[in-house]
Amino acid sequence: MLFYDPFSDKWYEQIEEQIDFRLPEKISLGDKFIVSYPFVDLHTHVRLNNGEDYNSLTKAAIVGGFGAMNIQPNTNPPLDEWNVLNDHTSLSKDELVKYLYTVNFFGGISDISTGPLDIQITGFSTDGIRYNSQELVESYRSKKAALLFDHSQLHEVAGDFYTGTNLPNAIRPYSNEAIAINRTVLLGLEFGFNKFHIQHVSTAKSLDEIEHLRRFANVTCEVTPHHIFFIPEMIDNPDQKINPPISKDRDLLIDAVKKGFIDTFSTDHAPHPEKPNDFERAPYGSSHIEVAFSVYYTVFNDLQLVIRKLTVDPLRVIGRCYEELGIRFPDDLIILDTEKEYVVDSSKFYSMGKNCAFNGYKLKGKVFGVRINGKWVYWNGTFIDN
Repeated sequence: MLFYDPFSDKWYEQIEEQIDFRLPEKISLGDKFIVSYPFVDLHTHVRLNNGEDYNSLTKAAIVGGFGAMNIQPNTNPPLDEWNVLNDHTSLSKDELVKYLYTVNFFGGISDISTGPLDIQITGFSTDGIRYNSQELVESYRSKKAALLFDHSQLHEVAGDFYTGTNLPNAIRPYSNEAIAINRTVLLGLEFGFNKFHIQHVSTAKSLDEIEHLRRFANVTCEVTPHHIFFIPEMIDNPDQKINPPISKDRDLLIDAVKKGFIDTFSTDHAPHPEKPNDFERAPYGSSHIEVAFSVYYTVFNDLQLVIRKLTVDPLRVIGRCYEELGIRFPDDLIILDTEKEYVVDSSKFYSMGKNCAFNGYKLKGKVFGVRINGKWVYWNGTFIDN
């Protein structure tokens, strides 16, 4: 096996001669199998209330190779009071995956540093929350500055898809996201905020706006699997209804990743048990944390880039290290099969969400094994009881 260390950006051969992996079975793992650090996702949704719970989300995350996930605030009830965050921490404390949390920017918590020490808070977030300019200003006035994760959208303007497509309700202005990014950052600077992470960037205009705003603030950004895989002409079912919408700029987003402009990959895993077969009534979101690595690897065919964007780069955005999250290599690691090809079948997902935008698509690369706390918990498609 080969080992790729994203911190040093170096490859190491025959790593099994240096580390006692105690593999679950006697098997020859050649150079198509790559050892690396568990992935980190800055953008995950958990539903609860008969939707995705922490048990199903943990299993789905392990299948996808993720060792830590950053939960967004649009739960029910939302993550906007310490008692709700305490409840979530209690629900997830015995899970094998590490959970981090964002706080609803429009809720009752004004200073995220004042909470219990056992709750790992990464910042405020607007994700999944409808808001307008006045509410944004009021929150900036009442909150102590911290990293703000922003779902940049003018919620005042209607539309499920960007204008110029033949999709239902395609009336959202293409400039919507870029204008919202500008609003978020400039207003934040006026009230003492200086660190912003722009979620699921979808248009070239947004990239232009971020480039301009980086002259004045610390602005990072992410892409998500669906925005670098699809173009509007490929959308043919409600599971591909995403917010922000799929845009015509897929290839420009891919190019921005290759040039290092986009800081990190996230999943925006948004599970729903089933969507109605109607674009306008269907909720937004796709459940795909189990196949996110495969999507990125299929698109970029660059293992080093994909691993970096799912490990060290998200950690840099939140200013954490693996040790702070309780993840320690080699007790915690993943093995990737870089040659495995498969067709996505969401009916077999461990996630409660079967609404996968990639259902039926052929992808390349898959997580083969996952070791947590020195024990193998997932191997060649099967969970291992310890």
